[in-house]
Amino acid sequence: GKVVIQAQASRGDMIPVDVKDNKDGSYSVSFVANRVGEVKLSVTIKGQEIKGSPFNINVHAIYTAINQPSKVVNGDGKMGQPWGIAFGRNGTWAVTDETNNCVWILDGQDRLVRKLGSQGNGNGQFNRPLGIAFDDHNHLYVSDIENHRVQKFEDSGAYLLQFSNKKKGSRTNHPVGVT
Repeated sequence: GKVVIQAQASRGDMIPVDVKDNKDGSYSVSFVANRVGEVKLSVTIKGQEIKGSPFNINVHAIYTAINQPSKVVNGDGKMGQPWGIAFGRNGTWAVTDETNNCVWILDGQDRLVRKLGSQGNGNGQFNRPLGIAFDDHNHLYVSDIENHRVQKFEDSGAYLLQFSNKKKGSRTNHPVGVT
């Protein structure tokens, strides 16, 4: 069936949306908001809006964190090379730092909440963290590329578990992205 996805900014202007059919019954959706605030994302299939639609998405400014990282994480160190960004349900957001082998957790005002991890291969340690995502329970998933695994953390930052398989050609051989 025909899938239509529309994004509308809080001021009423429509935002262009890129929709990709993954050919497995799922779709990837991306858009770039031109201002901070709420965006309503509506999803219809064959003319019928799906359950929960429209979805309210809070858009945060990430310019400061990415282009001026020392202004964001100034009390506990300096952000080195930011890579992945994910937004949690509770207003927090997270950035993987490939250089410092850590994850910076920030609040809605771009203040440092906590820093997760350090260089290494133990639980909660990283060797080039790249991809990052929150699930519906605000658990955090981080792809740990050189340790060939994806690690899962509680909202509090506590390590939970990992998915790994170091065999060449496995699905966790240098995992880059998580969704």
